[in-house]
Amino acid sequence: MSPFNKHRPFISLSRRQRRKKVIELKNRIYRERHRCGGVFYDDCDIQHYKDNPDHIWAWSDIYFVGRDPADLWNAEIITVKQALQNAVHDRAFNEAWAMLSQQEQEEEARYETTPNVNSKGKIISHTLVHREKQVYAIFGGLTFWQFIEKREREIAQDQPPKVCCGYQFLPGFAYGHGLRMIVDAETLSQQIIEAAVTYFLQWVKAE
Repeated sequence: MSPFNKHRPFISLSRRQRRKKVIELKNRIYRERHRCGGVFYDDCDIQHYKDNPDHIWAWSDIYFVGRDPADLWNAEIITVKQALQNAVHDRAFNEAWAMLSQQEQEEEARYETTPNVNSKGKIISHTLVHREKQVYAIFGGLTFWQFIEKREREIAQDQPPKVCCGYQFLPGFAYGHGLRMIVDAETLSQQIIEAAVTYFLQWVKAE
């Protein structure tokens, strides 16, 4: 199979090819049912959050099968609070980035590393070189990231973006139908994800 075919959108695959992927996912979900519960599959360490209830689980990538035997869903599930924080950050970052010249953008994006070698002279890793952060008059004497943090506070207080719970289809995914799920919960859990998946499948059927 050519590299191009490997990245074909899921929807463009034949029904037989899609059914094969659904069966593979069903088997993976079944094998991991002791960890994920049997409704969805998640690469993240779910047990970590069960053992550490104080840790906020706000986002995850999950996979689950649809009601049609040729459908599977590749979904980002996120709490509404985290979605709002992401929207605020994106707006602040984009504002700050647009205020920089192209040269300044290139300098902000640049990073340097030094190689770490073992006793045989082989490079085994790299260490990021600390650089003094540039301050900008356009940012009132703040660095790029200091200005972003300032704008995040201002946007959250004065101009918070509207974020709603619900579902958003994301086209063009190579593995499954793309989906974003925003849920009204302080933190994710196996039970909350299962409920979101169940409700979504009922909603799709009703549509």
